[in-house]
Amino acid sequence: MDFRLSLARIRAAIIRAFSDRAATTVSVPAPRVAPVVSPRVSAEVPVEVAPEPAPVVAKSPPMPERRDPPGAESAPVEPVGPAEPAAIVAAPDPDAERLLVRRALLQGQLLDLSARLADMEQQVRRYEQHQYRTLGEVLGECLRLRQEYLGLKAARSGAAGDREQARQADEDFDAYRRSTAHAAAPLPELDDDEQDELRRLYRAAAMRCHPDRAAEAERAEAHDIFLRVQAAYQGRDLESLRRISAELAGWARPDAEASSGVRRRVAELQIQVADLILAVQTLQLDPAYRQALQVERWEADFAAARAGFEAECEALRAQIAQLASRRA
Repeated sequence: MDFRLSLARIRAAIIRAFSDRAATTVSVPAPRVAPVVSPRVSAEVPVEVAPEPAPVVAKSPPMPERRDPPGAESAPVEPVGPAEPAAIVAAPDPDAERLLVRRALLQGQLLDLSARLADMEQQVRRYEQHQYRTLGEVLGECLRLRQEYLGLKAARSGAAGDREQARQADEDFDAYRRSTAHAAAPLPELDDDEQDELRRLYRAAAMRCHPDRAAEAERAEAHDIFLRVQAAYQGRDLESLRRISAELAGWARPDAEASSGVRRRVAELQIQVADLILAVQTLQLDPAYRQALQVERWEADFAAARAGFEAECEALRAQIAQLASRRA
């Protein structure tokens, strides 16, 4: 019986050792272990039962048991090298990218509207030059006769209304003489290919030297070149625009800042684009521009105007002669 009792104690010790090991590796309490009873032990023989181990509560989530290969504990760890700080990559600023895209779109609109306004002004200038060549001489004579007649009439009557009309006639004739003294040179005639080249060179040059695209240090120089480009295009001076384009081909201009000041530039461009839109719309409503667009009616309209001025000149001469005869 002593031997059987020793066997039961050994089994209980084994169960206790296994339970202690399991409790250290698993976060849940060990299961109850039923008493081990040898089938050869009678019911009258008392058998020792292993006490239940106290549940172990883990403070952190359970980790899987690490099984190192044999000899790994004693193997030295080779240093990989000096620890280097991780590179910090700046995330792209979505707002800055959106502003850059917006600025590029506004710059394109600015150039398109500038070219459109210049084309409209060129059309009005062509109309006025053709009108001057057709009507300038008879218009000047008519204004001179008005001045002479209204001056004689005011001197004869002395009325305030006549004096005001005579003063206005003097101003009109003086303005006409000043305009003829500083008359702009006729615009050169360009065929379709030359006109296309003029527009292409203008857009490329204006995009390259636009002040808004230049850095702060280069903005004054870019502004001067941009004004030359504008003047050459408005004057339809293809040769000057070719020379400017050749100069710009060798002009090293640093790019403008990518982030700082972009918001301010966008606001400035928006104002400039709005001003150009207003200028284009205003010129579209101008009667002179509407007449300038009707090129097919120029000759007929100018002929009718010339006939009217000639008739007025004849009437003014007759009135001047009548006033002169009364004074005599």
